Amino acid sequence: MPSPATDVDRILRAAGDILMHDGYDAVTVPRIAESAGLPVEEINALYDGAGDILVAMLNREFSSMYAGIVDHIERDPRGGLLSRIYLYVLSAIYERPLAKTLFVIDRDALNRIMRGSHSFTYVPQVGVRSEMISRLQEVGMVRPDVDAEIVSHVLSVYSAGLAITAPHDDLDIVIRGISELLARGVDATVDDTMPGKSVFFDWATSLTLPKPAPAEE
Repeated sequence: MPSPATDVDRILRAAGDILMHDGYDAVTVPRIAESAGLPVEEINALYDGAGDILVAMLNREFSSMYAGIVDHIERDPRGGLLSRIYLYVLSAIYERPLAKTLFVIDRDALNRIMRGSHSFTYVPQVGVRSEMISRLQEVGMVRPDVDAEIVSHVLSVYSAGLAITAPHDDLDIVIRGISELLARGVDATVDDTMPGKSVFFDWATSLTLPKPAPAEE
């Protein structure tokens, strides 16, 4: 009989807590069992080791994070503009402790989770890549005179700066300030932002698909 969903939640939550506080190497089945208050045997019956638990934890975190971002963007009439996309993506990462750890604080842990279980290399993105900005430009959401690569570099610097100077008592004000600058200098003047929303959905989906690691020579 499958274990109750509450037990799975306790296991994945325990794995995330250990990862955030003590790092990737501290995540073991005995440690998870102790933190979750469950027998090791029960955890072993559900998962093939700590690596399998970490992948399940990662999948759940990605799903929750992107579901929240998509929901915000869908509800926002201006959600397809770069300024709004950046606002929701950055807010989601910094407001979720586990996502912040994986994307900002300990990127190596994210790659080790993916490599260890699937032989994939995943490159986490905190900023917004120039490819997505170019696509937004193609569908009319970004001004035609904007250099997508320069904007991407600037946003990466902003994102890195937020990570270095964290924690912030006024994080929401800072993120919204950056969003307002993008709205004034980068967003196109349009009535319908649905094309931009479609570009984001495609981009967000691509982030959850791991890329094969380069073949060893």
